[in-house]
Formats: sequence, structure tokens, C-alpha cells
Amino acid sequence: MALLGGAGLLSGCETIEDFFGTSRRPLPGTRIAVLAQDERTRVSADRNFNAAITLPPPVARADWPQAGGTLGHSPGHVALAPNLAEAWRSSFGSGSGYRSRITGAPIVAGDTVFVSDAYGAVSAFATANGRRRWRFDSSRENESDGAVGAGIAFDNGVLYVSTGLAELIALDPADASVKWRVNLPAPSRGGMTVAGGRVLIPTMDQLFGFSVEDGRRVWSYRASAAATAPLGTPSPAVEGDVAVAGFASGEVVAIRVADGRVLWTESLAAAGRISLAEVSGIRALPVISDGRVVAVGMGGLSVAIDLRSGRRLWERELGGPNSPYVAGEWVFAVTDAGEAAAVSRDDGRVRWVTAITPAAAANRAPGLLAPPILASGQLYVGTGAGELVALNPIDGVIIGRRRMPGGVTIQPAIAGDTMFVATDDATLVALRASA
Repeated sequence: MALLGGAGLLSGCETIEDFFGTSRRPLPGTRIAVLAQDERTRVSADRNFNAAITLPPPVARADWPQAGGTLGHSPGHVALAPNLAEAWRSSFGSGSGYRSRITGAPIVAGDTVFVSDAYGAVSAFATANGRRRWRFDSSRENESDGAVGAGIAFDNGVLYVSTGLAELIALDPADASVKWRVNLPAPSRGGMTVAGGRVLIPTMDQLFGFSVEDGRRVWSYRASAAATAPLGTPSPAVEGDVAVAGFASGEVVAIRVADGRVLWTESLAAAGRISLAEVSGIRALPVISDGRVVAVGMGGLSVAIDLRSGRRLWERELGGPNSPYVAGEWVFAVTDAGEAAAVSRDDGRVRWVTAITPAAAANRAPGLLAPPILASGQLYVGTGAGELVALNPIDGVIIGRRRMPGGVTIQPAIAGDTMFVATDDATLVALRASA
């Protein structure tokens, strides 16, 4: 564990100054990634696989109330003007750093966008002009160190906040007044879904169902323990009364929302190309689309699972920490090798692969990409280098790059005519059609 931790820290650092602030001399020696990157995703060689990528018509979304846009994390092809320009930007607090991390994506309800910073402070901004309406510090009294962001979700007129200091809070979204506040059995790491009268919160190896009425714990599920875990937990995907959750152990579990009864389990563990330790956890949001579950593991494997039976439909050696995006018959994914790919939802064959990160940057931080999002014929992918990259989803060709005020490693939200991007330095940027 000590070896893995040290190697992980060094692999993300370019100079000794990153630790001590005293020198810009590059670290000596050959840089070797903790997770092996010697094999890249490849286009399927089957000559019979020549179907053209077609997209469903774009549909406007009025809101983006939870992580992933919808309960199933499948908002589809979203309507948005392609000629985006910055409408406004606002700071929302503390950004990601060595000991802190923004783990919750922005959400939109009505005319308000909500976002949480790296220490769990939640802010509300007017979507029209970026004016701050309120700021709520979710930390306990006299206890703020050690928090890792906060998860936020909106449902039925209530804003829910799960914190890294092990609390679940229900707020009035108009003024941030507290409706109720309860302790969690373990710290939250950003993942949360509200559906069917339950607040679903995953931890490293457990999933809890709480009542939306008063925060009372209704049920819990314990997965296998994991020796190592990714930073951040994925929000469960929900369709009807079925929730699908991923865990640090690599398990994928389908559970009844109402009572926590397990319907089926799968595993993405021990599947990929690992060099120093078995890191096969799941940080990407699972996606439910047309009766299929698409799940991506950090161990280098993606799978499609039949939602009803739990039967594995296909698997592909394509993994990483980022959530896939499903639109029609296609899955768009980004890998920990800095690539974007289009994969057939039906059989897992790869139609195209594009390197997102320039070669020089890829040598330093190959995995720092945001989950993709599809809007009006363009596939957008944020990068840790501070860019929002637009690709043609039909062939993967990069058609534009926009500089952002900080790294973009969290999926944006789209509501109305605006894309909301939260950067790693805690700047919220609104992009909409230029006049």
C-alpha cells in the first residue's frame, strides 16, 4: 500500500516543486505509469462492421437535477447551439488540490445552478447571469479538515447534500435553510441519487437507502471489501424500482430501491492490465439505456449487462474513471490513456478512437479527462489541461478546442440553452450561443 501510494503521488507530479515549492528541476529517472498504458484502444478489425454512426434527434432539457443528468445517467442527444461563447463565470470556493477534491458535478433546477467545492461548501447561482444567491457551508461546527467535496441532488423541491464528513442534509433550495440533517455511517465521496422516496448513498463498500422524509436509514447493502479504492464514488443509476451501483471492489450490483433486495451482481475486478496493485474499482457512473447497463471499471474493462437478468452481453478492454455516454445505438467513452472512442451499444465493437490529449501532455497526465457529453451533433470532452474539446461523434475528428480557466475533469451540465462547466480551480463557467 505504501509503495502504491508513493508511486501514485509521484506519477502525477512533474517537478519536486509540486511537493515542496522550492525547485523546478524535473525528477530524475524514467517515468513509469502505475497503471500500464502500453496497449491502446483499437478499432474493431471485423470487415463486416461498417455501420455508420447515426444519432437520435437532439432534445432540449429544461433541467439537470442529478449527476449524469437523468436517473439512468442517459440524457441522450441534448439540444444546444454549437457556436458557444462564455456568458459568465463565477468562483464557487476552494478548488481541487493535494488534500482536497471537487467530487460533485453541477446540477440545474429551474433558474438555479448548484455546485459544491472541494470542502463541501454548496453555492447557488442564477442561471441567467451567474449572480450568487446563497452559499451553504456543509461542514460540522469546528470540524472542516479532511472533507472531500460533497454530492448534491435535487428532487421534488428539495436539495440533498451528502458530505465527506459523514452527513446527509436536506435543504430548501430557495434559501439553503436546513429541513433535516442526519449522520451517515461512513463519509460520502460525492455519489448520490434520489429516486422512489429514497436517497441512495454509496461509500467504499456499502450502499445505503435513506428516507427522503426525515433521513431515516431504511436499508443497507455491503459489497466486498477492497484493499485499494479510487477517490470518489459513483452515483447509482436508477430505472423504475431498480438501482445499479458500482463499488471499489469492482462489483456491479442491481438492488431494489424500495427495500434494498439484491437482484443480481457482476464484477469488473481482476480484468485489466495492472502493474503495481490490483486497482479495479468503479468510479464511473453506470448508465442504464434501453434495458442495458453499461459499466466501466478502472481495471481496464467495460461491460454491457442485461438490466432484467444480470446477464453479461459483451465486454471490451476499455477502462478508466470516467462515465460513458450513451446516445441511440452508440456508447461514447474516454479512457485513462487520454482517448475518446465510439463503441456499439449492441456488441461492444469499436467504431473509432481519437487521442484527445496532445502527446506532450499525455506523457504527464494521460487520464485527466472529463466524462463526455453529447449536444447538437458535437461530443464535448474536458481535459485536465484546461480545455473543452469538441469532436465530431460520427468519425471522432476533433473540430475545436476552447480554453477554460482551469482543468475540466467533471462532466458539465446542460439545461435550457446553456452548458455549465465546473473547473478544477472552482470556477463555474456558463457557455451559451453567441449573439
